[in-house]
Amino acid sequence: METEWYKLDSAGKLYASTVSSRVSTVFRLSVSMYKSINPAFLQEALEETLEEISSFKVIVKRGVFWYYFEKTSTIPTVSEEHYYPCSNLFFRGRNTFPYRVLYYNKKISLELSHMLTDGTGGIEFLKLLIRNYLKREGVIVPCVRKKISNFNFDNAFFHHYEKMVPNWQDTLDKAYKLPLRLDKRGVYHVTTGKLEIKELKNIAKQYQTSITTYLLALYAEILIDIQAQNSKTRKPITINVPVNLRNFFETNTLKNFFVSVPVTIDPRLGTYSFEDIIETISIELKRYLNDKQLKRLIARGVRGERNFLLRALPLFMKDWISPMVHARFGENLYTSSISNLGVISLEEELEKHVERFEFYPPPSIGNKIKAGVISYKDDMYITFGNLSNDRLVERMFFRKLVKEGVQIKIETNRSAY
Repeated sequence: METEWYKLDSAGKLYASTVSSRVSTVFRLSVSMYKSINPAFLQEALEETLEEISSFKVIVKRGVFWYYFEKTSTIPTVSEEHYYPCSNLFFRGRNTFPYRVLYYNKKISLELSHMLTDGTGGIEFLKLLIRNYLKREGVIVPCVRKKISNFNFDNAFFHHYEKMVPNWQDTLDKAYKLPLRLDKRGVYHVTTGKLEIKELKNIAKQYQTSITTYLLALYAEILIDIQAQNSKTRKPITINVPVNLRNFFETNTLKNFFVSVPVTIDPRLGTYSFEDIIETISIELKRYLNDKQLKRLIARGVRGERNFLLRALPLFMKDWISPMVHARFGENLYTSSISNLGVISLEEELEKHVERFEFYPPPSIGNKIKAGVISYKDDMYITFGNLSNDRLVERMFFRKLVKEGVQIKIETNRSAY
């Protein structure tokens, strides 16, 4: 009988070969309930969820040329959280799950390797896990069978790759890097700011821009100020903005389907007012966020994967080369990253049992600090993940928002903030 297995998608293949003790490729999606978590119910809910979304019922295997997923009958065990978030899941040479489910007090956390899926795929899995968990708590949950059957595990990059579309040609200079010293291996500091969407929307409206553009501009201004205070030379401030391609191309894939869009402010060109920064970012986003330009970014990724020389290299060579390629053509070009998963919605029957969602970005040695944004009901949660013990960026960002009139509640896993 032939073993069932899946290829990693175009993004997943790169992530698999860049994993290290500091680059886990693991991001976290959390949900907080109003009642303490029952571990037995959570385990049963996970088992049911994996039966309904069986494409997650896989382990990572090492092939001759690529990593791949193999279907398994084994079920991962939920466990109580006891260490820093987003720690490594994947150890080369071992059969490991590309995700884990944790609980602590009233919180359920789903940690996933980008080898398996992106934030959108993770949210769909987590929402189903919530439904199945609350069902065991006695909550009458709505039927979602029809929606589940629409999901697939296709490589959407291949489906929307067009051979005649030219590669993305923009050349980016090496970006400014924050002068942050790495903390001990395995340590990942997270700081979350909770704020009302309505307050932020009103402020963005004053600048005649969107919430996303406003947050990007605020972050860019902080990074410009930090560079001015710490460096005599000037380099571009480039923020990596992951874009969910499902908003532009039709697909129901639960695999990765996103591209990174660069937003650059170059202090070498002169002094920028905050309004200048907003205008520049608005133009940059408008230039990229259309199906024609996004096709070029898809083409770049797919053509790299289809390169004959790369495909012919044995896996141990790819593991050696990929981190260098990723640094040279990826992280060296960015100062930091902001990823916004948007507004999470649940059915009314479930909403009253769920207090909040959070999104922690994956740790990365090339961009020591990143931000993840997610919204639920009337609130937005902005989380900075930081591999250093320096908290300057988070403080400056949230203090700027407070100065603009936004009320923020700060939470962190640091010993003192």
